[in-house]
Amino acid sequence: MSCMASTDPLELPNSDSSSDNTSICSSSVVRRALLLGTAAGILMSNSPADASVKLTFSRKAQLKPYTLKAGYQVTVPDSWALAYDRSDKADLGTQAFFGNFNTFETLSIFKQQRPENAAELSPAQLLEAVLAEQRNNQSTFGFDVVSPTPAPRVPDAADGSPGSTTYYDAEYELAICRGLAEEGSAGRRRCVGPNDMDLQIVSRRFYQTFALQGDFIYIVRGSSTTEMWQDVGPAATQAVQSFRLAQA
Repeated sequence: MSCMASTDPLELPNSDSSSDNTSICSSSVVRRALLLGTAAGILMSNSPADASVKLTFSRKAQLKPYTLKAGYQVTVPDSWALAYDRSDKADLGTQAFFGNFNTFETLSIFKQQRPENAAELSPAQLLEAVLAEQRNNQSTFGFDVVSPTPAPRVPDAADGSPGSTTYYDAEYELAICRGLAEEGSAGRRRCVGPNDMDLQIVSRRFYQTFALQGDFIYIVRGSSTTEMWQDVGPAATQAVQSFRLAQA
């Protein structure tokens, strides 16, 4: 599989991608994928597929299980290439990222600080906290939560034992401006690039799950363009739902 060169007018800050020789794309391509699909890469070692994460995708695909450095487990189509894994670092933000970089089907794993009042928040309020960064990003042109009340799951652990971690699933759609979203005349919003040019707006669909463990919230997002979601959605959804945190 070959990587596409970035043509986006807006590049994200350097993500300090792993220098491991398993990286398959240049940093500029990864940054473009982060912009279009929401961050997070993956450098994982193969591990035996567990019954709890064996999946059947709607599209023909060979499935590939991964174990991240921090012990997270996930199973994805083998057409989704490895980008990087820094889950063993103490840093917040992007933990891992991989996907199909020709079609920008992506799966992202994040870690962010748990709100101090998390115990007092409902699942819907936690979801709002999780989505706040994307909703308020200066490149966000439109945002629509398909399922504002996240659905809870308590799946088996990766080793097949009864699970104790609750995962909350939600789906949303994001319109991304490749420049800056600005208010124009008569209240009309514009996607503005260099020399005041109107730029293309990209619509993407996301399936997401999040779980609280210790002082952190862990977020996993699968995405594709809205146009491709009918084909990609089942695979992205099942890949997201295969994610398991390491047992605390």
